[in-house]
Amino acid sequence: MSLSIQYISKNNEIEKVENKEQVPEHAAFIWYDYDSFDDKEQLKRNHDLDDIRLEDEAIKTYRPAYYKSDDYQLLICHVINRETLEAHAVNVCVMQDVIITFHNGVLEQFINIEEIIKDRNDDLEIDIALHILLNTIDQYFDIVHEIEDEVILFEEKHADDKKGRDITSEIFNMKKKVFRVKRVIIPMEELVEKFKEQDDVLDSKRSEYILNKVNAKIDRQKLIIQFSEEMIDEIKDNYMSYNTYRMNRIINVLTIISAIFLPLTLITGIYGMNFDNMPELNWDFGYFMALGIMLIISVSMLAFFKSKKWM
Repeated sequence: MSLSIQYISKNNEIEKVENKEQVPEHAAFIWYDYDSFDDKEQLKRNHDLDDIRLEDEAIKTYRPAYYKSDDYQLLICHVINRETLEAHAVNVCVMQDVIITFHNGVLEQFINIEEIIKDRNDDLEIDIALHILLNTIDQYFDIVHEIEDEVILFEEKHADDKKGRDITSEIFNMKKKVFRVKRVIIPMEELVEKFKEQDDVLDSKRSEYILNKVNAKIDRQKLIIQFSEEMIDEIKDNYMSYNTYRMNRIINVLTIISAIFLPLTLITGIYGMNFDNMPELNWDFGYFMALGIMLIISVSMLAFFKSKKWM
């Protein structure tokens, strides 16, 4: 487990140190970031927390959540890996002038500590938790817009594609991406509802404003995802319709060919029986007569199909 520590100095500048002992007493605000859950003893030694509750909630909870005790607030939110689109839980413990984050693996910085320090309300720790939630939600926009752009480009590329190339796997890959992102965003919406139940939010216009901002961003992301999902379904429907049309055309051609050759096969079968008492077999022009009859039948049937607009 590695620990990253940042704090606000008395000059109101962000400083970084390697261990807790290097943090000066005059530090105005401290952020401890752990990149693993493994060394729980270090967490216990460094911070005076309700260890059992913290461990149970942080490690066993797979959905975003918010818990509040007398000493700290625990926010469990999800960040999205841009390459795999998998959700990674990030646990944020907010105390008086202290933030503790712990997660598995190295993640892109999702907390803009300067913004949090600048905008925080000293009287309400919940504002800090809301700012972190807002910052996390903002990270989703890049991924959501990337998926939207990918779907639009794919639709433009294959809108007039008449080659019949199989794009089924590409369609399902896009649907999988949308599903993974959707699986992260929807639970975050439930987390917002959890915040709305807090008295601190109800009693503070500032907290309510931040929460409404978070809610608006989630709604916008849901609309983008819904638009992408509908467009993918439309692409899939168009592709299936075009394939069905092509298949019907092929079947239509094969049916016409079979219909034309059916009487020709009948004639061939009759004269192929080679009975002794078949006068046409001994005619000088019997062979050409049979070919002529077959040609007349073929042309007549083609003309009939044309008149019916079956071909």
